[in-house]
Amino acid sequence: MNAHIAITKTKSQANRRGAMLPLIAFLLPVLLIFLGFAVDLAYMQNTRMELRAATDAAARAGATELSRTEDIAAARIKALNVAEANSVAGAPLKLAPSDVEVGRALPDSNGKWVFTPNGTPPNSVRVNGRRNQGSLSGTIPLFFGRIVGSQDFEPVQLATASFLNVDICLVLDRSSSMKLRDDSNESGMYLSDSRFCSAPYSNSRWVALDGAIRIFTQALRDTDADEKVALVTYSSDLSYYNPPLCGAYSDPSKLDSTLHTNLSRIEGKMDDYRDGVWNGNTYIEAGMRTALTELQHPTRSRDFADKIMIVLTDGHQNEGDALDAANDCSDAGVIVHAITFSSFADQNTMRNVANAAGGRHYHAHDGIALGDVFRELAAQIARLTE
Repeated sequence: MNAHIAITKTKSQANRRGAMLPLIAFLLPVLLIFLGFAVDLAYMQNTRMELRAATDAAARAGATELSRTEDIAAARIKALNVAEANSVAGAPLKLAPSDVEVGRALPDSNGKWVFTPNGTPPNSVRVNGRRNQGSLSGTIPLFFGRIVGSQDFEPVQLATASFLNVDICLVLDRSSSMKLRDDSNESGMYLSDSRFCSAPYSNSRWVALDGAIRIFTQALRDTDADEKVALVTYSSDLSYYNPPLCGAYSDPSKLDSTLHTNLSRIEGKMDDYRDGVWNGNTYIEAGMRTALTELQHPTRSRDFADKIMIVLTDGHQNEGDALDAANDCSDAGVIVHAITFSSFADQNTMRNVANAAGGRHYHAHDGIALGDVFRELAAQIARLTE
């Protein structure tokens, strides 16, 4: 006798299986929404990256053009062209001229760079990369915008690129006392001194200065700034002596090297004085005025460059008034840093000179300290470009 076992579905089992259909029907649109959101989120993130890259490239190109040509209109056109050469969300990034601002960026007290539109002299280009409503390229449609309730994406990205062009003039004391020992307390050199009609000895203040200048020029080579450097030396007019004195000059100051990016020219001129015979007193104002003329030269100086004068003396001025020259430098927008070298140097006067023209006063008692001063001055320029 064969037994047959019948398997039947109960009503409750059928109802449970059928109950899944409404749940699946409910969850399917939710899953589609999440899928659409994930796709659009990835698309939005990629678009932001493209916009940032395009905006950064445009700002850098504009700043480079401004640095090279000192032409604001050319810098703006360059930034616009580079922006359009970059694709954002599959289309060129077209910007309006008003999206490119030219101004000045400087670090605040916390070291954060702050951009000022239309600031002078300009050293920065800021680009407002836009793909929002009202921009030339328009908004960016999303793939599943209707599902997530937002059909368009409107990213905005700001980018600022800065440069620093610096025109520097070194104004160096070439009086007879610069041939004294670099660590001596002597205040001057007598005509009877055997060093008077000789080139500076290896332990002299001038040779120490020569080494410090090389520290300065080498440090400048390592910065990101674009520096042009000039050299002025000063002493006084000794041509009236009869009989003539050895190493006497009729002009109290001399432009030894015009503004130039070739820093080897400065080093070469320093070597010429290291190997030559020269004498004189301390006419600081004459040297500063020669330097100011060079920093305002119509072709060699740059309109958009920061102007810095570095004035060194080892003594007291015995002609003119350096403070008058410092005030004129301040009026011309030239910063003056003052260095006193040796214990005899007039620190009070040179501190006032620096304060009058927005600079700093440094004192060096010997050659080692002098090298540290020039290293610090070069670092100040480097910090402006960070």
